Amino acid sequence: MNFRNVILLILQITSINNSLGQGKGQEIIAKFIITDATKNGIDITPTLIENNAYTAFYKSDRKGSIYMANIWPKSRSQSYGPMYSIKSHTNRETYETYEADVFYFNWRYINTYDGKKGTAKVQVIKIYKPQGVVFVLKMITENLDLIIYKGYMEGTVDFSKF
Repeated sequence: MNFRNVILLILQITSINNSLGQGKGQEIIAKFIITDATKNGIDITPTLIENNAYTAFYKSDRKGSIYMANIWPKSRSQSYGPMYSIKSHTNRETYETYEADVFYFNWRYINTYDGKKGTAKVQVIKIYKPQGVVFVLKMITENLDLIIYKGYMEGTVDFSKF
């Protein structure tokens, strides 16, 4: 990676952190890198990969709440907002399955790209494999769109603390 690319990457990370309020009492606690995505059964993976899209969870010192954001760095847009009514359970590892944490919550979001606000039902499954933590995130929006993201997780998060 040349010097110019390093500077561009630093500027991009700074821009994303500023959009999440980094330095203003907010801290990213987990980052889910999307490697596969569908919307209503239609493959949208190329669009998300092209935009380096990921989902981040962060907390705010102001309210002590936990937030979720779907971030598209290349297009400088995101959907973000607080999570509430969080419920979780753990599926223990068996001979046939890996251990998994399952989280359910409501998400109140706003889109930076069109100003639309709404609420979605979200399920996040963290699966603990020997290679690392993979995830499946299922979201049902108010207009009943079903969005599914799959990929791997950077960082750690325990939603049960919030």
